[in-house]
Amino acid sequence: MRKEILKRLTVILILTLALSSVISSFVLVKNMLRENIDFMTQAIGVVDYSLNEGQSLEEQVNRIHAFGMREDTRITVIDKNGTVLADSDMDNVEAMENHLERKEIREALETGSGSAARYSESLGKHLLYVAKISEDGTKVIRISVPYNNILEYMIVLLPLLTVGLAVALVIGAAMAARFSSHLAADEMKRQMEQMEKDRKIRQEFFSNASHELKTPITSIRGYAELLCQDFASDDATRKDFLNRILKETEHMTGLIDDILMISRLESKDAEVTLSKVQMKTVLREVLESLEPQAAACQVEISGECSDICLQASVQQMRELLSNLVSNGIKYNRPGGHVWTRIRKGTEAVYIEVEDDGVGIEPEDQARVFERFFRVDKGRSRKMGGTGLGLSIVKHIAAYYGGSVKLESEPGKGSCFQVEIPLSGINKVDNTAFSRYTNT
Repeated sequence: MRKEILKRLTVILILTLALSSVISSFVLVKNMLRENIDFMTQAIGVVDYSLNEGQSLEEQVNRIHAFGMREDTRITVIDKNGTVLADSDMDNVEAMENHLERKEIREALETGSGSAARYSESLGKHLLYVAKISEDGTKVIRISVPYNNILEYMIVLLPLLTVGLAVALVIGAAMAARFSSHLAADEMKRQMEQMEKDRKIRQEFFSNASHELKTPITSIRGYAELLCQDFASDDATRKDFLNRILKETEHMTGLIDDILMISRLESKDAEVTLSKVQMKTVLREVLESLEPQAAACQVEISGECSDICLQASVQQMRELLSNLVSNGIKYNRPGGHVWTRIRKGTEAVYIEVEDDGVGIEPEDQARVFERFFRVDKGRSRKMGGTGLGLSIVKHIAAYYGGSVKLESEPGKGSCFQVEIPLSGINKVDNTAFSRYTNT
């Protein structure tokens, strides 16, 4: 039986690691392509901004290319009929063929922007083309750079993937041999299912975290490139770029802090400093800190709490209340209200945060506690949200063996109710969190 279990586990490990390696490589290459397209689109915007009417288009394109572009980058300007007006690599544009049927040009004329990757017979290499309609709508600006196709990237990554696969297989086989000597077949199956579940959770988390970090990083890179190339011609523009970089940096800091908070709550070895927490004091501090945000949104916030003293982490209680109240402010309307009520029963402490805001659709209510899930992505990002606030609330409640539930009606508001058992507060360990993660 042990040999059979070890054999099957090894086969599963090989297939899982091989598939994960291929998928990871493919996703990595696709992300690289998408980031290149985003950056080239920003560069086209800079070129469009730099072109002036009344001057030689060819001279301007050559000057921009020489000043701010790599040597292997090519700039082409095409009118809406497909005729090439200027090209940084060609002196005689009149001899160039019509570009109207080029994929990236057609897409730019139809949707505003387009891209294509293809082999250039004249240059003998693959190129990535990105095109965008100009701001005045009279022409299409295209940039092309050398580009290795997906197969070539995969070939480059193959040796690294092979080494990683071999190392993981050796470690996995050793662990499998050790575990198989102690576990029966049913227990092994359960362990494998749990490992696969944990792997998917981690993979989804890191994928979402990478996606959330990509937007501010791309923005910071774009503004930094513009500053380095002296495209900010006056102090006001430079200050605006620097303020935008600072804002994106603050968003990244908040996101990383929230990720670390969840990581600490999930860690079985996390050290939590417990003390006597006066909930009335914590609530007052939270409401005072959120008053500027509430005022900016024209939302009134208030709270009531009796004399409740808990043996808990003051930082965790502050995070729990802050995230719930801030959420009520963000998803509200001018003239709205957010009420916070905290009371202590015989067996538990009850925290209730209610608002009369926009409410949540029934199909979204079961997902609001998922990491990075946003009911209104545009509103949340505009307000500086990371999509992790309610997930942190659920993790904190679960840490003390508690729970959180939601009652909401679209157009009328929402009410979040947190219940923390006094038994969980008086005896904090990781049993509560284990019970939560297995549900």
